[in-house]
Amino acid sequence: MDEVLIEERRGGELRLTLNRPERLNAIDHALGMALLGALDRATDDPEVRVVVLAGADGAFCAGDDLSSLERSLDGEYRDAPFFHGTRDTIYTRIVHAIYQCPKPVLAALGGVCAGAGTEIACAADIRLAAERARIGSRLVRIGQVGNAIALPRVVGPARAAEIYMTGRLVCSAEALRIGLVHEVLADDALDARVDELAAQLAASATKAIGFYKQLLLRTWGESPAVGLRMQDDAHRATVTEIEDGAEGVRAFAEGRPPRFTGR
Repeated sequence: MDEVLIEERRGGELRLTLNRPERLNAIDHALGMALLGALDRATDDPEVRVVVLAGADGAFCAGDDLSSLERSLDGEYRDAPFFHGTRDTIYTRIVHAIYQCPKPVLAALGGVCAGAGTEIACAADIRLAAERARIGSRLVRIGQVGNAIALPRVVGPARAAEIYMTGRLVCSAEALRIGLVHEVLADDALDARVDELAAQLAASATKAIGFYKQLLLRTWGESPAVGLRMQDDAHRATVTEIEDGAEGVRAFAEGRPPRFTGR
């Protein structure tokens, strides 16, 4: 049987490729659990310095697998993208794992990205898209609710509401204009650019990036006074708790490039 998730290590980069191309890489139980497990392992693996999320054969992720959801209506939950005991959706745990991952997470959007796939992409720290990529919700077209958490954090609540309520897919050019993606590349140039950026991030101060990610989450919605105090605490911690923080200061004083180790 083909692997539903392909894991590749390239130095400090861990590339996770959703591999259900016949379903536009939609998430069923097996793929959801495989991705969640891989993200949990990446969080604890000091050799992983950056995580890349991608999809096989010109798609990123079309969301939860509707065929398995339809079967679940008749009581067949075996391959539905739920936790079998609670019926909680797996993608919500995946999104949480991405937010909590103390490493940079890149999403390489090579094609269609919708529903749960869009939430996963929006939880990533940086999104690069191919020109053919289309990103949106589609959930309202099947009477479902979603894309109310990660998507608004990227494009704002008003634009997220419009995308959800119309059920449309945003083209790559518009996605770049509204800040939904950071870069748009020619279809055949996406992978090379993702690898270039992943290599840059893998050589960076990984723990400082992890602190920054947590600071963004913890200060969201706080007053400036509270947020600035939390930022100051995090800044001091980079000096006292992160080896790369001390290395960066020494390298600057010595007039040389820093040699970060991710510790």
